[in-house]
Amino acid sequence: MDMKRIYLCDNSIDGIFTAIYLAWSSRLGHSNIKIEEKSEGSKYSNIELFAEYMAVDTDYTLSLKVAKSIRDKISEEAYEMVCRVALSDHLGKADLIYRFLIIGFAIGKRITEHLSNEVVNTMFRVNKNVNNEVHHLLGFVRFSEQENGLLTSIIHPKNNVLSLITPHFADRLPQERFLIYDGDRNLAALHVPGSPWILAEVPNIDQDRMKEISIREDEYRDLWKAFFNHIAIKERINPKLQRNNLPLRFRGDMTEFNH
Repeated sequence: MDMKRIYLCDNSIDGIFTAIYLAWSSRLGHSNIKIEEKSEGSKYSNIELFAEYMAVDTDYTLSLKVAKSIRDKISEEAYEMVCRVALSDHLGKADLIYRFLIIGFAIGKRITEHLSNEVVNTMFRVNKNVNNEVHHLLGFVRFSEQENGLLTSIIHPKNNVLSLITPHFADRLPQERFLIYDGDRNLAALHVPGSPWILAEVPNIDQDRMKEISIREDEYRDLWKAFFNHIAIKERINPKLQRNNLPLRFRGDMTEFNH
């Protein structure tokens, strides 16, 4: 019996793409390979017996080669789907992407039509989940103005979607300095007028300080809360419909629910 080789990579697009490149180049046979992303707080999500673990150091050159191959040999649509799945919280996403690409490199752009295939179907479902969260956050992100004029927002998304929502706000608020912070992943997106926005890991950010607001912001918050509380028609309040349109998990980061 051949021993399975498990490539253990960083939980990032570049980490997963690096592992895919190494796995493909090993020529061990796809059935003898598994790719696993590192889980939070542990190197291994589930240690398997009779398996050889190989730690993968992220290599951006190799990652770019995989990205180019997906775009050239499959399609731009498939590449975008793979990237969104790589940003998801789906357990086992690295190996899922690997299996998807095995099919994709074999049949090309037609892979997006093979929804009857379990791997392709799962990719579509995870991709849809990420897209739905992005859509929600584009409407639910709330900025607060600090005394120095910086606009700040703290979010806690299930998926790692900060890089997907920031371009929207950079486009809508080109003249503003703003910072969006993912409180669960210690990631911050920073935008400064006239410069491209950047994404950085900021493990020691003071979230309490980010919640400090200017006097003008405090006044606007009171106005917004008053509007929010009085616009509703009491007889037509529908909590179930409200939860469907505005899930409870988003409300902790929204101004109108912080009384």
